[in-house]
Amino acid sequence: MFRLNPKNLFIAALLLSILPFEFAGIARASSLTQAAPVFTPPPTAEAWRIMIDNSAHGAIGVSIDGGKMWNIVGRVTQPAKCSLPGYLAAEYAPIGCVAASAVHGIRIRVGDSTNTYPTMFNIVPTEFAQTPNFYGGHISGDSGIYTDIPAGDSIFREFAPYVGSQVLVKTPNSFFQPSPANYSPTPGDIIEIVVRRPIDPLREVVIENVVGGDVTVTYASGKKAVVTHVVQPVQGIGRFDGCSYTGVGAINTNHTCVITVSTAPITKARELEGTAVNEKRGGFQIVPSFHNNQTEEHGAPQMLIIGTKDSKGPELEGTPPLFYGYFDLASDPSEPKHSWVCQVRTAASTNWEPMPELIGDQPDSLRKLGVIAFRISRSSGQEDVYWTRHRVDVDRTDYTTRRMKLANAGHDMIARGIIHFNEDNGLPIPLIGAAFAQYCVDGEVFDVTNNKPFDWDWDTARVADGEHVIEGRALDGEGNVLAVRRAIYWVDNMHQIVPVGGQ
Repeated sequence: MFRLNPKNLFIAALLLSILPFEFAGIARASSLTQAAPVFTPPPTAEAWRIMIDNSAHGAIGVSIDGGKMWNIVGRVTQPAKCSLPGYLAAEYAPIGCVAASAVHGIRIRVGDSTNTYPTMFNIVPTEFAQTPNFYGGHISGDSGIYTDIPAGDSIFREFAPYVGSQVLVKTPNSFFQPSPANYSPTPGDIIEIVVRRPIDPLREVVIENVVGGDVTVTYASGKKAVVTHVVQPVQGIGRFDGCSYTGVGAINTNHTCVITVSTAPITKARELEGTAVNEKRGGFQIVPSFHNNQTEEHGAPQMLIIGTKDSKGPELEGTPPLFYGYFDLASDPSEPKHSWVCQVRTAASTNWEPMPELIGDQPDSLRKLGVIAFRISRSSGQEDVYWTRHRVDVDRTDYTTRRMKLANAGHDMIARGIIHFNEDNGLPIPLIGAAFAQYCVDGEVFDVTNNKPFDWDWDTARVADGEHVIEGRALDGEGNVLAVRRAIYWVDNMHQIVPVGGQ
């Protein structure tokens, strides 16, 4: 765990008290000729926060106590350097908020539309640092914060933020503040996503898979409502990105215009998605009518289209409960009551049955099975604080296990006893113009020296065994940072190992 500076925490809390989560309505800047929907967001309560240090080896943390204590669940492998044009549906997300959560990426809208596409930056799991073959989704490029967190885990699963979650930004020269319009991330920025869940969360969505069928939602309070109707029933499944990391019947994506349900099992194969010899993807999408009419996949049999037929403007796009603020991606086979699960009902049965396992492009598979209705349900939720704490512990342990494996495989440096740092060993810091060198361990200054060549002996016994981030900084005579170098060490003073002093 690591702690946030109390001063920064106070500023963040002050800002959050005035953020627009519960005002009378939300409207969005739009380049569409039709006005975007306006709605009243539901009353919410903070559920968790995600913090990302947009730096090489930067920490990725989850907090369930308002940012007082952070649990490290991953590291940044490559920071974002800019924002870039995104995709059409992000038009319906508020600027400075999460536009999409998926097992294969989190998309954050930061700018107005340019040639119809709003600017964005992205948080990317490890498998998608390389774009798979036949990938059809948004490609992040330099706007991606690439992480060592696997697709379908942690912030890409049970701690995925709801669509509309507010994003705060801290630059090296500022405190936390709401992400400004046209924000462009740079290395060294700190990103914080404040995730607020509805006080009356969804428990069930039932969709009658026939033309004109009801879409009925039920909330935890027992309130039930028909929110829209089916324009086109879904006939089959297709190859949707990230489904091989999702699980049969689990939610793969929720964004302002799409809910993607996976019909594929979680792969154990090493190759990326989209390989011609071993297709692993499968799923279908629930989309609002107006958005569907704007896409290349207009009317595809893998789309369950809802809303008003031949809609002349946005209706459901970017609005609760389906396309804003109600779905994370929680799915844990060992904890089904805390998981979103999609079931089916067929013409041959009155009972809800598990989603069938279907892979690849099978545009008439659901019709052949006689699927007449879907139920997406969750019997318990993130308001269960004990389950939330359990998931934080699991994610933190998973992260430690991943890092230990990397250390044992030689990817991280293993340290024991005294480690000697100098210009050539450990953390080579550019020294031209430097008057001081500063050495930090996990963000805490351990030594400052003006004695060239700025040697430092790190006594690893001063820290607990496990992962530690060592940072060397070259400073000028005024204390300005000229250069920074980071490295991750795995300290192991409990075992007889050969210490590695540097690379």
